[in-house]
Amino acid sequence: MPVRALIFDLDDTLSDRQASIEDYISRFITTYFPQADASRQAFIAERFREADQNGYRDKKEVYDMLVSQLSWSDPPTAEEYIAFFKEELPRCIKPMEHLYPVLDYFKSKGVPMAVITNGSVQVQGAKIAQLGIRDYFDTVIISAEAGIKKPHPDIYAIALQRLNMAPADVWFIGDHPQNDVAGAVKCGIQAIWMARDNVWDDQLEHKPHKSIRNLQELVPIYENALGLNNASNEGHKV
Repeated sequence: MPVRALIFDLDDTLSDRQASIEDYISRFITTYFPQADASRQAFIAERFREADQNGYRDKKEVYDMLVSQLSWSDPPTAEEYIAFFKEELPRCIKPMEHLYPVLDYFKSKGVPMAVITNGSVQVQGAKIAQLGIRDYFDTVIISAEAGIKKPHPDIYAIALQRLNMAPADVWFIGDHPQNDVAGAVKCGIQAIWMARDNVWDDQLEHKPHKSIRNLQELVPIYENALGLNNASNEGHKV
């Protein structure tokens, strides 16, 4: 499993979106439902999580669901809400555990690194800026700017071209079984699944080469691939 470069997903790989969205929900409630008691706040938070669908639902659809399910005294327009979301979510972004030591490690080894992320330039770019990680990466590819999104093979091809790497020499690290794992594997890139506490669905056609519970587990996998140590810890195999 050789490697010469790394490509990372952003949300729930480099950033902890689950933790970030909880902070955002608090700001959302404070802004739009300032008089809500604890019970009401819990209800609003749960409705938001359901509507958000871990970030994969269109923001206008999220807005429509929230307007229909919550009792607003003075609801914002769709445009106002989406602008609020794009402004506030990046401010809430939280780094994934071990993010900075792991990036420092690979930077110190001279490993070229890139990010491929689906989303708007405004939001995804602001998240990267808030995390303070842009300088770690040789290139950052945001789907809205590229005009294509994961799992389309062309967005991986852009990253490979910018890194000047062949697919077999690259690892892609991401959390989404289709957008990250299947998309990378179909392009000939070796995929490492950011599993956290999740279990892989063996019925899926394309499987990751390895899975990790946290970013720190990437280091021994890398060192073993290069024969840099004899440790038995190669990350959690799928």
